[in-house]
Amino acid sequence: MLLSLRRKFSHEIRARRWVAFLLLGLLMMCFGFVFAALSTIVLAPASIETVRSFHPAGLALVGLTSFLISMFWLVKGFKTAFRLLDSRDYGLSTRLREFVFQKSQASGKLFSMVALGGGTGLSSLLKGLKELPVNLTAIVTVTDDGGSSGRLRKELQILPPGDIRNCLVALSRSESLLSRLFQYRFGEGGEIEGHSFGNLFIAAMTGVIGDFSSAVREASNILAIKGHVIPVTNDNVQLLAQFADGSEITGETAICEVRKPISRIALVPASPCANQEALSAIDDANMVVMGPGSLYTSIIPNLLVPGVAEHINNSDAKVVYICNVMTQPGETDGFNAADHVNAILEKTPLQRIDIVVVNSRRASRSLMERYEAKGQYWVAPTVKKIEDMGIRIVAADMLLQADLLRHNPVLLAAILVGLINENRLVDSSSGMDEEEESFFDE
Repeated sequence: MLLSLRRKFSHEIRARRWVAFLLLGLLMMCFGFVFAALSTIVLAPASIETVRSFHPAGLALVGLTSFLISMFWLVKGFKTAFRLLDSRDYGLSTRLREFVFQKSQASGKLFSMVALGGGTGLSSLLKGLKELPVNLTAIVTVTDDGGSSGRLRKELQILPPGDIRNCLVALSRSESLLSRLFQYRFGEGGEIEGHSFGNLFIAAMTGVIGDFSSAVREASNILAIKGHVIPVTNDNVQLLAQFADGSEITGETAICEVRKPISRIALVPASPCANQEALSAIDDANMVVMGPGSLYTSIIPNLLVPGVAEHINNSDAKVVYICNVMTQPGETDGFNAADHVNAILEKTPLQRIDIVVVNSRRASRSLMERYEAKGQYWVAPTVKKIEDMGIRIVAADMLLQADLLRHNPVLLAAILVGLINENRLVDSSSGMDEEEESFFDE
């Protein structure tokens, strides 16, 4: 660990040294131009004795030398900066990317992206999105009632912090000790067994400040995240599901355990107040991304909060839905990609989805068999059905195949970059030029 820290500080010191040399070189170049100008004046007739005392050849030589030295350090500095882009110090490399790729604010603001969801799907997406030079906001559902979040919610009467915590860590600028500490989960022993430190920290901060959203903002500052994380509502809401047989049940965990086709999903209370920060972020967004994540317990709950879907409907933002790789038992049994889209449009006030992004490849046979034994199946792209709905579909191999099947966050980010470049909007700062695109192609 000490070696890792030593390497990190070594990179920081070297980067600062090159910046100092770069500034020194530019300063010398300016002096060179001044000296060159003075040497030109000397060539002309002049009556000032002081000016005549300077030798024009010497002044020209000083100017040329200053220019060459400054150019040497200029090239040297940028070579070092770009070499550090590929280093393992992701915190430093991210800051350098922002320095190189961020557009000038004079002509407009950065491309704004809002990601809606919850669970592991949203946090996985954010890991890829945080590398983009965009203004990023994550709007997170707050209906979780299981595990550590559920216990804290019941005992302390606060909103569930688990999904919020995962998003904060995902947007952290580096895999620092503090971000790993937020994910630390206590083992056996005592009442804190099973709780993560991050959940307890957010709960304690809520108690001190008295407001959950403010506690999340403070935690964001402590972790120095890239972007913003906002709960969709500050009200304590639960999910209510009505099934095809007419029965009803309340609670996210209970809904997943029943494993019956869901005919209707609602919030209790039915009309919680939407977080105004979330609505403002949607209004300012150039793109709204939904998913990946559990359809009925991560995506749809955000759209059921009054005002959220309506603001998306009335915005000029491009609306993108990222469909899950596999079905989820108790929620989307037997669903294909078109079924996911239909469920969103039929069971929420959302009236439009512009683009659907789907995975086009099955996992290996052995891994598929493991999933199918648990009742989970590959989500077929159903390209024709989605196109018949008047929605554009982007099908690509985005599978990250390990012990668990997930979307590859880097490939997802690359696809979203392509969609951003496709619509450069009015502002030149909304898109990316070829130099920026080459970064994401690496």
